[in-house]
Amino acid sequence: MADRHSLLTRWKNGKADKPLKWAAIMLGVGIALMALSDLNGSEPPEETASEPVAAAETDLKKNYESELTRVLNKIDGVSDVSVIVNLASSERSVYEKNVASSKGSGENTTDEQMAVIRNGDVESPVMTETRKPDIQGVLIVAKGVERVQVKKRMVEAVTRVLGVPMHRVAVMPGKTGGKN
Repeated sequence: MADRHSLLTRWKNGKADKPLKWAAIMLGVGIALMALSDLNGSEPPEETASEPVAAAETDLKKNYESELTRVLNKIDGVSDVSVIVNLASSERSVYEKNVASSKGSGENTTDEQMAVIRNGDVESPVMTETRKPDIQGVLIVAKGVERVQVKKRMVEAVTRVLGVPMHRVAVMPGKTGGKN
């Protein structure tokens, strides 16, 4: 305690060693720079990832629609197929979690933390899988679906390919020649 008191009084009186003053100043500057770098750090992942997720969702939707249109046009008795796929959610990433459970005095507690990988100074979460968005509904407009058998084939094809229930698929007849 006495050493610290004498060091403070020597500092105030200007009698402290110059290297000691410089070391204290450099330490203070270093701490200030680290604090400022944390404030100016990278943006949160949610903000930067919103545009790519929307673009990926649109690409997936267009891919579903074009593939279904191409294949459904090949069904016998069907022509001029148009498909609209409505996605119920966006693509989801599933991350690995570290689970620690402990038994205390009659209580069981479970603690979950996101698993991360360190690469130098950068930490990134461990992603186990990416789940495609759920499909809310499919609308198909085509010529030739007035016949029940053709309509049934189209519904069966879509339900099997996309894994959606039959009640989420609507098949409507398209306009013919001169009718409005």
